[in-house]
Amino acid sequence: MKMLWILFLFVNASLYSQVQKGKIAGTINDSRTLQPLVGANVIISGTQTGASTDADGYFVIENLVPGPYNLEIIYLGYTTLKKNNVVVNPGRTTVVEYFMQESVLESEAIEVTGSYFEKPKEAIVSTRSMSFEEIRRSPGDLLDIQRAVQAFPAVVSGSDQMNEIIIRGGIPGENLFILDGIEIPNPNHFPIQGAGGGPINMLNSYMVRDIDFYAGAFSAKYGDKASSVMNITNRDGSRERFRGDVNMGFAGFGGLVEGPIGDNASFMFSARKSFLDLIISSTGLTAVPKYYSLQGKLTWDINPQNRLWINAVYGDDNISIEEGDEGGYGRGAENVEAKNQQKVAGATLRTFWAKNLYSFSTVSGVETNYFADVYELDEQGNHKTNFYNDSRETEYTAKTDFTWQIKKNLDLGFGGSYKSIDLGYNVTGEPDTIFVYNTSSGEKEGIYQTYPAYKALQGLNSFKTVAYAQLSWDFLKQFRFTGGLRYDYYDYNGFSSVSPRLGFSWFVSPKMTFNLAFGKHYQSPSNVELTSNPKNKNLENKYTDQYVAGVEYLFRDDMRLTIEGFYKEYNDVPVSRAETTADPFDYYAGEMVNAGSGEAYGVELFFQKKLTRSFSAILSYSHSRSQAVDTRTGEKYDWDYDYRNVFTLVTGYKFFWNEKPWFADFKNQWYYGFISWLPFIPADEDEISIKWRYLGGRPYTPPVYYPQYREWIVQEQDQINPVRFPAYHRLDLRIDKRYLFNSWNLVVFFDLMNVYGRDNIWDYNYNDDGTREKVLQFQVFPVGGVSLEF
Repeated sequence: MKMLWILFLFVNASLYSQVQKGKIAGTINDSRTLQPLVGANVIISGTQTGASTDADGYFVIENLVPGPYNLEIIYLGYTTLKKNNVVVNPGRTTVVEYFMQESVLESEAIEVTGSYFEKPKEAIVSTRSMSFEEIRRSPGDLLDIQRAVQAFPAVVSGSDQMNEIIIRGGIPGENLFILDGIEIPNPNHFPIQGAGGGPINMLNSYMVRDIDFYAGAFSAKYGDKASSVMNITNRDGSRERFRGDVNMGFAGFGGLVEGPIGDNASFMFSARKSFLDLIISSTGLTAVPKYYSLQGKLTWDINPQNRLWINAVYGDDNISIEEGDEGGYGRGAENVEAKNQQKVAGATLRTFWAKNLYSFSTVSGVETNYFADVYELDEQGNHKTNFYNDSRETEYTAKTDFTWQIKKNLDLGFGGSYKSIDLGYNVTGEPDTIFVYNTSSGEKEGIYQTYPAYKALQGLNSFKTVAYAQLSWDFLKQFRFTGGLRYDYYDYNGFSSVSPRLGFSWFVSPKMTFNLAFGKHYQSPSNVELTSNPKNKNLENKYTDQYVAGVEYLFRDDMRLTIEGFYKEYNDVPVSRAETTADPFDYYAGEMVNAGSGEAYGVELFFQKKLTRSFSAILSYSHSRSQAVDTRTGEKYDWDYDYRNVFTLVTGYKFFWNEKPWFADFKNQWYYGFISWLPFIPADEDEISIKWRYLGGRPYTPPVYYPQYREWIVQEQDQINPVRFPAYHRLDLRIDKRYLFNSWNLVVFFDLMNVYGRDNIWDYNYNDDGTREKVLQFQVFPVGGVSLEF
């Protein structure tokens, strides 16, 4: 609090300085060839202010009053590109890079009116894009890119405490993460081994330019994941001057600095450290997670034909939970020590081989270290380990992607990759015994069941190779066809596969498009699955067959409705061999078999009103069903993430007080600096937004308490997931306040999660005495933060 008062005293002293104007500058390129477009007109919407691109596709618009702007980019033969909420800050240049698509509906001599919605050309269905500003403003998402995409209808969530992305009835670990061409298995602090989630994302959102999210039937360029792709593009550092950002929020306290390196290069570097020990009690947790992260990016224009990007990320996490701490999940009377380290580095080279041929070549390395010690202390203080994990996963990848524009309406993409995998896996579990007790005296009378110690000490050294080709063809001025094949080979299990991908779009009119797509998507077993038992080397890759049909309708340039139906079939899913028998006490020491199968189907609705002035909204709804086949009986049961109905509403309204004549007088009052930080005192710009999310009850299998064993047991002959938890719903409120000063600006936000204090049950903690306790998700949880940009 003392630091905040110092900050606002400084703000008070700066209120009377003149606000400097800013600029918008950047490049306009062809989306298919990436070549610069010469003579494209970039105009501030609703004005005559603008600029034209030069021979390098570069433009600059100067003398702009700080605030958000909408841009229109016009070029003959191309669909007009529109961009909303391009924020100009005092004394700074906002750098953009846009890509225009040649028109499908009209001839090259006619300008075609576009919209604020766009998607990659190879994407036919189930694709959404988000800018940094949309991520930053999203209520209750804590500036976490994985939480932000949960507003999309295809995405369901796990618990509030985790940001796992689960798509259309799927399971954790089925999303592919890509950062500037670098594949990252799990970009989170405290990552869940073998999955794709954690409490908070490790990547700095302030470095993000935009995200493309593919929720199904994606192109042959992407693979080895069964459900979805998150393609993250970081912006380049400033080439004009050195500048920075100091910020504080849920993810920690951090800073970012960027600037030019000579005439042809730029850099960005950020550091962030947690301080959750100051606010953690609001979540119902008492254990304190500690973490920090470092991230950097270098951009270098080697020559007009070659540009190099170098990215690096480092994350370090540790947590200590002592017996008696309420960790948010049932643990029993145990202590936990957990530590993780992640190291990511990679370089991507873009090369123009000809005006119609270019490539992206990437080399990268990712290493993740996991450590966990779950133990008890006896009365003498002796350390008894119940579970121990000391593992390392390392991947080195080299890949190349080519794009060749064969003709104006015909593109061919092709490429391949080689990935080296090295794993050291050391996991042990102590033996366990279920005793028989006299229910009257409480004395032990015998042994009902014993479980031997579990130990997996195994290494894995192998490789994966990929080759793919995909075609995009626009024909008859109304249709687009995409088709591709992907070949994957995994040396460790000797499994190879060929995956077809097909897509078709019919551009009925400038406002309406019909889409169809099919994809077969293979995913290799996780490293944990492959190494938990020597027999698991024989596991094959699971796969999904995905069918999607949908329609898009553009009500106006900033308002669009998408409706999609999907069918998704799972085959060869790895499951524990113990789950294939009716014996509740069989033991196969981590052995798995490809016996799992299932299906998911449903309909999704997504309506979005982009923020082009004051009002924005997202409304998404999905009705679906996901079922798996019981490997014991062949009967179907509801899968673990079968929520049935998922509804999300996000809406916000922005106030431009600095445009009101009375505000200038109010801002000049001597007391304004002391009260301006209060939530309902006007700033130069204010925004109030809310998010309400509903998920139907999640199915689960209830255990039965046996007092003679003092154990809760699920008999393997019991029906799977016959009952459901209560439905989940939560309201989040966010207030953003932007203060403009001479050559810098300050953004202050207040985020209140679970406004009305709903007790959303994630699970139950089952006690030895036969009682159970609710394991709740986030309670009323206030979060505040600031970002000072200079």
